[in-house]
Amino acid sequence: MKTLTDHDGRNDRRLPAVLLLFAVLSLFIGAGTEAFPTAAEDISADCTLSLSGKGGEDKALDSGRLLDADYTTYVSLSGEDQLKISSEKAFASIYIIWNKIPGEWTLSAAGTSHTLGQYGYLHEFVDLHERTGTVVNEATVSIPKDITVCDIYAFTEGSLPDWVQVWQPPCQQADLMLFSTHSDDEQLFFAGILPYYAGEIGAAVQVVYLTNHWDVQNRPHEQINGLWTVGVRNYPIVGPFPDDADTLSREGETPEETLQRTLEIFGEDALIAFQVEMIRRFKPQVIVGHDINGEYQHGAHIANTYSLQKALEPAADPQAYPDSAQYGTWSVPKTYIHLWEENKIVMNWDEPLSRFGGKTAFEVSKEGYACHRSQQWTWFTRWLTGTGDGEADTITKASEITRYSPCEYGLYRTTVGPDTKADFLDHITLYRDQVQDPPLEEPTAEPEMPTTAPTAVPSPQQTAERTESEQKPEIRTILIYCAMAACVLCIVIMALLSAHSQKKKRSR
Repeated sequence: MKTLTDHDGRNDRRLPAVLLLFAVLSLFIGAGTEAFPTAAEDISADCTLSLSGKGGEDKALDSGRLLDADYTTYVSLSGEDQLKISSEKAFASIYIIWNKIPGEWTLSAAGTSHTLGQYGYLHEFVDLHERTGTVVNEATVSIPKDITVCDIYAFTEGSLPDWVQVWQPPCQQADLMLFSTHSDDEQLFFAGILPYYAGEIGAAVQVVYLTNHWDVQNRPHEQINGLWTVGVRNYPIVGPFPDDADTLSREGETPEETLQRTLEIFGEDALIAFQVEMIRRFKPQVIVGHDINGEYQHGAHIANTYSLQKALEPAADPQAYPDSAQYGTWSVPKTYIHLWEENKIVMNWDEPLSRFGGKTAFEVSKEGYACHRSQQWTWFTRWLTGTGDGEADTITKASEITRYSPCEYGLYRTTVGPDTKADFLDHITLYRDQVQDPPLEEPTAEPEMPTTAPTAVPSPQQTAERTESEQKPEIRTILIYCAMAACVLCIVIMALLSAHSQKKKRSR
């Protein structure tokens, strides 16, 4: 039997190396394809939208407003309407920007129906491929009640653009809970917290807003966009209290006078009950709240922290506030207040963050605040970024802000001891890292019910999702580098064998 030989008739030693090279290249190509998936294509502009009423009759629809990628424009739909999305190119997911929280709604595709809207997302992503097992050319949204819709997007299979918000439900247990009063306070007076703890650390972070902005069309969208920009992935809680202009301080008032007026507007007991419910529901290991004087003496800021202070003890009392008793009770290990002078720490938000490409936490918060487009004219913008009149008047570091500094906090209450460093999570083990006790043996007698809720097995979905999605690329990247190194080694071996062969020929 003949073998592959060189011109002198000797077996070509390069054949194994060639075969190895092909094998390694195949591995490289396969790993590369998996590590760098095709980007999903936004085919919204190619979609056809149609609307039918309860009886199936066609209805007029201004599709342009739903496809213009502008959340300030919207279309009103009636209860029991059906909005059909169709495209010649198959799509794997849709992304709906509701103008108001829709409640539960139904999606029909590929002969299946699915109930969505359970989590109250204003910006709602739906993975059709995951739900139906296939890509589709048509999907129907059944509207449960009169509602307005801002935008609809459709995507092919692949890696989604960063701006598509795939929200996780609110935390089951929060490592850190931030009590922000208004939409944008979380990016201003608390600048740095969310990018660092939610984005960089990957802690389970729950944002709770005291007031809502449902009477203003654009601000709820700005709120959600800002949170997504700074790395928050668990959906926020928005409180029942309106953003009432009468809660602003009046000239000549003391902070106490402003507080009392605000308490009359909101109701002191209602405020405390809300805080107690949030503490019990999310069982935060750390809470961060506003300055007791409301930073610039905003009454709602003052009332937010006043009611937080009042809620800490009853949250741990099983006899207090029975309306939230279903969550059990909770004693918060650490509570921080902005600008609190006792047990003071100064946070450093000017260090680069690896998860944001080397930007600092402060720089990322500025990007989050930029999402609040309706607020850019306010004095807050100059407070956060400077006047912009010249380089000397531009604020580039959190440490450059001295009035209402976003870096200064005080440990108001602790059950785990004083801080040893400037870190809200000092003495705290993240829920995801806590070792759970092994299951107890079958009890021989009926145990007494605990007066405080036991610590449940943590499931911070934000962290789990991030960990899974980030570990896979790391493993794939290692495989790719190994394959590349093997390819280089094969080439070197082939070159050496060839040189050796040529040398032997010349020596003959």
